[in-house]
Amino acid sequence: MKEPHKDSAYTVSQTVRPSGYVSQLEEVWYGISGPFYDIMTWWCFLPLGGENACRKKFIDWFAVEPGHHVLSLCCGTGSTERALIRSIPSAKVTAIDLGSGQITTAKWKDRTGLVDYQVGDVCDTGFEPKSFDRVLITLALHEMPRQLRMSILREAARVCRPSGRVIAIEHAPLSNWLQGFVRLLWWFGWVPGNPESSTTKDLQQRGLANEMKQAGLRVIKRNTTRPEWIEGIIAKPDRICIESDTR
Repeated sequence: MKEPHKDSAYTVSQTVRPSGYVSQLEEVWYGISGPFYDIMTWWCFLPLGGENACRKKFIDWFAVEPGHHVLSLCCGTGSTERALIRSIPSAKVTAIDLGSGQITTAKWKDRTGLVDYQVGDVCDTGFEPKSFDRVLITLALHEMPRQLRMSILREAARVCRPSGRVIAIEHAPLSNWLQGFVRLLWWFGWVPGNPESSTTKDLQQRGLANEMKQAGLRVIKRNTTRPEWIEGIIAKPDRICIESDTR
């Protein structure tokens, strides 16, 4: 059984519920939102050429090879994982999410049976260190307070093989105010009480690449969609940083 990280900066906040969610409302929503979640995702991808085109781009960024062991953290209803397994059927894909409703939807939609969907804690997966060739975190970190975000990134670094890659896909920071305003409207950022507003702002101010570096990852490349609403940061484990943190 692995020890918890000793650096208090990465300890999950006491405001996080035992289930891993920040609030009871969030816990209930993600438990029942499977069918609605996919509709919202379809809507959000429209300005970027549609969901299928975006998922295909994400698959290119992942650069998964036949036979690779892939771990997807915060997988939601499994749209990315289904696209990945259709593209590379011999990949061994494990996908984890806290939301039981979302995992139920993911299993129901997966006609191949090739993806191992699990309800679980993405901050402490229980997998052996250096187990996966690719660790994916797709459009999830912006939903979380920083303590939880950093715990997930460090877990991704821990289970990734030295030759592997951690790929995080997130809302890109926008310097063009008009693009930012349009995206805010299209992605429901104007909704009063939107729980993602403050955490998204915090992530963009700190920078996804910087957060990944602080979590023990060495950034290799940055990709973006067109328009540049979404970014994909590709990194590999920085073993010196990870090992010094666990001593």
